[in-house]
Amino acid sequence: MRITSHQILSINSLETETDMIRNVVFDFGGVLFQWQPKVIVESFTSSADERSLLLKDILRHPDWLSLDRGTMLLAESIPKFAARTGISEDRIEDFLSHVVDSLVTIQETETLLYQIADYHYAMYYLTNMNQAFFETLSERNSFMSLFLGGIVSANELMVKPEPEIFHCLSQQYNLEPGETLFIDDTPVNIEAAQALGFQTILFTQTPSCLESIRKILNFN
Repeated sequence: MRITSHQILSINSLETETDMIRNVVFDFGGVLFQWQPKVIVESFTSSADERSLLLKDILRHPDWLSLDRGTMLLAESIPKFAARTGISEDRIEDFLSHVVDSLVTIQETETLLYQIADYHYAMYYLTNMNQAFFETLSERNSFMSLFLGGIVSANELMVKPEPEIFHCLSQQYNLEPGETLFIDDTPVNIEAAQALGFQTILFTQTPSCLESIRKILNFN
């Protein structure tokens, strides 16, 4: 995957400011955990019709954002998804379980987490995610203890790239944006963070991106 202009901008903006960084903030989906909606539906069913419904009317429907925002609970979404798609509620429950099971760790990022911890940076998370999924991932992954804290969108009733969620993170943990590296895989989130003074890098699952992060953080 090529490095985008957004990522180049983010890397270049850090070249003279790496000594200022004290905190590292991670996105979850697409950075620490795999998030590939098409792969998720394709691994759940061989039916082309069902794949289309699950992708369009669940994972890419505005209701999914409502789950992330915390204005809809996962249990509340099941009958809505079933009514919209014509798929049974039991099948929808199986699909949602499959979705969270598909959020497997990106091993290279997990390794990076431990390296960052060894260099004594303070680590936090900022993720758009419903509370039920977050709790499951926290229970399954011991490396979550490496984080000093973070913000889950559903708990705050706001989502990235809204500026308020970045302010919430900064205020809750007393973070100076200029001393904080924000790592995310979505350009609009990166742009929002940059506008608020955060140091940023647009994440891609490539060795060059991981090496850039290590360089930014002055790893030997």
